[in-house]
Amino acid sequence: MSGPASSRLLAAGAALAARYSFEQLTPENVADTTGLTHEQFAAQFGNLDSYLTEMNRQFLDHILDRLVRDAASTPPGLPRMCRATELQLDLCLENRSLRLLLSEARRLLPGMALAFHKRNRTTAMMIGVELKSLGCPNSNAIGRVYCQMVLEAAQIECEAGSPNPALRRMLAEFLANALAAPPVAKTAGMPVAAKD
Repeated sequence: MSGPASSRLLAAGAALAARYSFEQLTPENVADTTGLTHEQFAAQFGNLDSYLTEMNRQFLDHILDRLVRDAASTPPGLPRMCRATELQLDLCLENRSLRLLLSEARRLLPGMALAFHKRNRTTAMMIGVELKSLGCPNSNAIGRVYCQMVLEAAQIECEAGSPNPALRRMLAEFLANALAAPPVAKTAGMPVAAKD
């Protein structure tokens, strides 16, 4: 899935998302939007499911690359985690039509949904590692919960078409409270949760 034709097809994602819903999307209008032939589309991706799965991967890679570059210039801590959250939400809004199209596709394409869930597990682990380095109790579990909270916040903002300041404050407060929480005390006679 490399080469000029593939690059042109993937770069057309935003234009396609602005014109078509998932139900309206076909290999023909994908090819027509890019000026490529239907045969070129088939040669590069085979079918629409594969095309959308690859587009979703590239979109998530774009967000991750931006987050990593931004984090490199910021010391670890709550401000960096809050900044990463704000940046991720802003990037989703900047690509609102595309994100909504991909979100719709993930609900209907099992293979695409599976790849997305695998990526989210990796992201949650990364959040958990950073939380643990900051002394957060139950960092792995909190990382998983926070990852889902950010995804839901992104969906809400994209559906509304604008940032939600109250929702963003809630996310920052959740992180601050998680980092301020004391370690969970062991209770006699009760099973002890596995350590992170």
